[in-house]
This record gives sequence, C-alpha cells and structure tokens, in this order.
Amino acid sequence: MKGDDIMQWYEQVVKSLKSDRKYSHKELADELKALKPDLHDSTYHWAISSLIKHGRIEKLGYNMYSLPTEEPKKEYYPVYSDLATGLIDQIQDKYPLVTFTVFETVMMNEFLNHLIAQNTVFVQVEKEVGIYIFRFLQENGYPNVMYKPRVDAFDLYWKRDCIVITDLITEAPLRSDGPHVIMLEKILVDMCADKLMSSTFSEAEFPDIMEQAQSRYHLDVARLLRYSRRRNRETMMKEYLERGAIEGAFT
Repeated sequence: MKGDDIMQWYEQVVKSLKSDRKYSHKELADELKALKPDLHDSTYHWAISSLIKHGRIEKLGYNMYSLPTEEPKKEYYPVYSDLATGLIDQIQDKYPLVTFTVFETVMMNEFLNHLIAQNTVFVQVEKEVGIYIFRFLQENGYPNVMYKPRVDAFDLYWKRDCIVITDLITEAPLRSDGPHVIMLEKILVDMCADKLMSSTFSEAEFPDIMEQAQSRYHLDVARLLRYSRRRNRETMMKEYLERGAIEGAFT
C-alpha cells in the first residue's frame, strides 16, 4: 500500500469518527477494517498507533480514544482549607518521612448539587504511624480528632471540622510533586470503598459526581482501575464509567 493511499485511508476513518464519543481499541480497528478488510490484524493496530502519533486521535486512558479535543482537560488539583493546609504543614514538619494524604469533604462541592456545609478532614497515613499522628494533633490543641472510628462512633461524636485519622491503603495513587495532595482517582474510589467517607454524602449522588469529574478534569482510567482493584471496587467503578462520559471504554 502506497503512502498516499495510507493517508487517504486514515483521513476517511478519522472523518467517520464522532467528536462527542469515546472509542475502544476494537471499535477503532473495526472502523479501519470496514474500509480495508483484507489487511492483517497487526496492520490495524499499527494504524491506530500511527493515528495517535500524528495527532489525529488521542488516547484518554486504558482502551479509550477520541478525536483531539480543542482544549485539553485540566489536571485536578484540590484547593485546601486553612485547616487542612495547616495540618499538612504541621504533620510534614514533625514527620517528614511519613507518607500521608489529606481529603476534606468540602472538596466535593464542585461536583455536588447538594452542597456540604460542615467540613470533615480525613488524614490517611501509612499504617502503624496513624496513632502517633493522632496523639501529635491532640497535643497541639486540635479538639476534634478521631482515630479510625467505626461509622456509628463517627456519626455519634462528629463535630464540625472534625479530623479523622485512618490508614492509607497500600498501592494508593500518590502525586510525585506533592504526595500529601490527594488525587482525583483516589477520591472517586475511596468514596465507594471507604465506609467513613461514603457516609458523608448520598450514594445516589455518586453517578453525578463521576459525570462532573470526567467532564471537567483529565481522569486516568488505568490508575483509577488499578486502585479500585486494590480496594475490591473494580466492577463497580467500571459500571459507573460505562454509564458516564467514558462510554465504550471497556467494550
């Protein structure tokens, strides 16, 4: 096949793709195969790689492609309250080698219709160290600190701006440029998998949260699914993704 024929073939396929949907690798291969059915399967895989290389399509995540967007989606970077920022600074100064990350419930207000007015700060810290963080915060005058409470105790003793110390799950996604700043993929999985975090909002709101998160920010689906697998929520997360904006990502 001559070079001009290849490029014409590419252009025909690209023109047939819809700008408002996502495609799996198989769906792209089927589009290519419909125009050139007599080629080897490896040629279609090579063609998809070439389309990505030349900027004709873009890879959004694992097994997910689309036409190039006019404006790339932003990376999610949370804005912390003064309380959370102070916690991060104090813990980091006292325990510089400890791995921890911080989430607060008011972060979800940009994704929710029903806004959260009463904040809760979750400090997730590597196992065996959490008790020391708990005592350190108590000694430094933080009045409302809980250490790995059960849901019923959390509901009973919760107060505004409560600080909750829990274990950081191994293999949790962490930022290389700011390991204490929580990642969006981790938030979404934890909201399904963590009993305390999930008790702070209505389960019925989660599909809207997923849709808003996907439409506003770049979501690394491979990272999301790796962590959801670690937390035994992979099937659930796939179902939410398939219902949402990443349509066709798992076909």
